[in-house]
Amino acid sequence: MNLSLVLRKIFRIILIVIFRVDWWHASLLYHRPYARDIISELNKRPNRGSILELGCGLGEIIGNARYQKRYFFDVSVRVLRAARFLQIISFRDSLNVYKVFDLLEDTVDEKIKFDSIVLVNFTHGYDRKDLYPRLERLINFNLNRGGVLIFDVIRNNPAYKNNHAISDLIGVDKFRIEVLDGYRFGRKVVIATLI
Repeated sequence: MNLSLVLRKIFRIILIVIFRVDWWHASLLYHRPYARDIISELNKRPNRGSILELGCGLGEIIGNARYQKRYFFDVSVRVLRAARFLQIISFRDSLNVYKVFDLLEDTVDEKIKFDSIVLVNFTHGYDRKDLYPRLERLINFNLNRGGVLIFDVIRNNPAYKNNHAISDLIGVDKFRIEVLDGYRFGRKVVIATLI
């Protein structure tokens, strides 16, 4: 690891202590190739007006997405405070919205439409029967036609509570689907464009 990465890691650890967030938020983007690939895919999109990331954590994915308006949603107010702090010190130039949000209990205002919605690193903690109807609602009311839903699935890994297939989470007939794989732990990134 080079000096720059060591300093970023130390900064991240200090941030975690100050904002009192879970230790796994210390993971750097450098160590998560799937996240870098998601950012690349998002920044290639033709329409980049608005983006929502559910379970945004410290906001490394959405924070590096070049969109006019970014919605940072997470279940933890502490995590959102840290994400906001990171955006302020990085001088990002988009309009940001931060909201405490639980996908299984809260709903997104139907008037808000997104060109991209991202959900990674947490769906395997939930059962399909709980996630599918919530994602269906989000797709039907909040995702623009031609918009992209990006999520991850993990198959055949007993370390995770739930191992999902793509069809466990979305109605595949509504989407043009591309899958990126080769990531650790059997993770696959699903890029589903609403048709």
